[in-house]
Amino acid sequence: MRIALLQLNARLGDPEGNGRRVEAAYAKAIHAGAELVVAPELAIPGYLLEDRLWESGMRRRLEVESHRLAALSGAVPLVFGTARPAPSGRLWNELWWCEGGALRHCAHKRVLPSYDVFDEHRYFEPDLAPQPLVTFRGHRVGISICEDLWADPQLGNAPVGYAVDPIADLAAAGATLILNASASPSALGSWLPAGRSVPWAIPSKDAQRQRLLPGLAMKHGIPMAYASRVGAESWLLFDGGSGLALPDGRWQGCASFHEGPHLVDTGLPGETWRDLEDGPWLHQALVTGLRDNLAKQGLEAVVLGLSGGIDSAVAAALAVEALGPGRVLGVALPTRFTSDESSTLAEQQARHLGIGFLSLDADAPFSGFATALEKALPGRPFGLTDENLQSRCRGSLLMALTSEPEVQRRLGTDRLAVLNTGNKSEAATGYFTLYGDGIGAFAPLGDCLKDRVYALARDLGEAVPRGVVDRAPTAELRPGQTDEASLLPYAQLDAILGAALEAQRPEEGLAEDLTLLLEGPALAQAQAALPRILGLLRRTEFKRRQLPFAFKISPKAFGAGRRIPLTAV
Repeated sequence: MRIALLQLNARLGDPEGNGRRVEAAYAKAIHAGAELVVAPELAIPGYLLEDRLWESGMRRRLEVESHRLAALSGAVPLVFGTARPAPSGRLWNELWWCEGGALRHCAHKRVLPSYDVFDEHRYFEPDLAPQPLVTFRGHRVGISICEDLWADPQLGNAPVGYAVDPIADLAAAGATLILNASASPSALGSWLPAGRSVPWAIPSKDAQRQRLLPGLAMKHGIPMAYASRVGAESWLLFDGGSGLALPDGRWQGCASFHEGPHLVDTGLPGETWRDLEDGPWLHQALVTGLRDNLAKQGLEAVVLGLSGGIDSAVAAALAVEALGPGRVLGVALPTRFTSDESSTLAEQQARHLGIGFLSLDADAPFSGFATALEKALPGRPFGLTDENLQSRCRGSLLMALTSEPEVQRRLGTDRLAVLNTGNKSEAATGYFTLYGDGIGAFAPLGDCLKDRVYALARDLGEAVPRGVVDRAPTAELRPGQTDEASLLPYAQLDAILGAALEAQRPEEGLAEDLTLLLEGPALAQAQAALPRILGLLRRTEFKRRQLPFAFKISPKAFGAGRRIPLTAV
């Protein structure tokens, strides 16, 4: 059977627009010869509309649009995800099988994830009853939704056990084909130093799917068609990963992040799974996240500080890919401690990228603040207060530019936002200034440990000047300051954070875990610094709560999936 899997980019709260996307893709799929068309989970409301699902008006719009799509279905069935009220007052997360202008069959999601970024029990009612099969073209088709796949006790990797196994139930009922409609956020695995392998590393979502989908097809001897969405919603990135797993374990897959109908065929052979490469995936994911979030929030251009350092250089290059050079403004913000090299590298990159460039004197407002403090506190020494003031002066100037008519004219829009350029290594340790370099609408690098920022710089090639990559990272807030001297060499810092934060290793065994990641003096230095780094991670939660959201690219990001009380010991 030729099955079209619709990798669609829904827009939250736009059932009519999402319905039109499904309708257009359905028509394309039929024209391409599809015999069955499957759209993603919650294709009509989008995943996840959160508390807007409680709105009675939204629920009515969902029902109207879902019935409109059902009415236009023809001899080729259209299967799509939507939601309707359940008797409990919550909703059913549903798949509709529509055929011949009517809703022929409805299946409910049976297993609801409530871990990490997921909170589906807040909105949906699980249906514990086995779902009936649909007879179509000699097949007995089983229908499932997203997490229903992950309940297998051997192949699933959910951190909680489930009382039901929907796929096993469908197989036991005699299914000869199983469909799964998903909205599955994607991520890389926990960070490891290059060339290292450890048994406790958390694998990427792609590697998890590679184990799960062919594994289920082989275990039950049934083809598994998997349709998942693409695009970005706030911090979540969806790469699709749709495809067909055959009973021999082979795979017919679709391109990551690529929207549109993809045809698979149960009568054709598959191939071995092609592993995604971390570098290209990360590059594409962050560009997609930035482009999608700006568009869906009605923002059209960005302003960012260009320091001559690697974080801002990578963020600028990604912004140009997402928006085009005419919608990006780079701003140098020198103070008395800024080196000529920094200013030169910032301007050099701006010219190479073709973006607008300004240089604003951040020392002038800093001098004013310092003078005011000196009058109130005569003889005060230069210190951390002054370093933070410089950062806050830079942040204030960047924010000021977003409402400046001349800047808006140059960028061709008054819908501007400041782009945050911070990375995860520094966010984890609180190594940033609130209301200074902690400002912005989005933090595209906020879930990237520093080593991943360097990997992105290499992948971006000439878009990031070689001089930026080669120099020692520094905020230049005092003479001779470097980030690694203030924190820890990033190789050691990322090893600690990769194990403690991303792989979620127990604190009492971290010193031993580091022996698998580092060696020699680097290992000794990291083990000695472990209490200090873990202390910083615990004590700076209040600062991270005030950061712009970051696109989730790791197994454990700061944000909705990591809930740490501010008042815990």
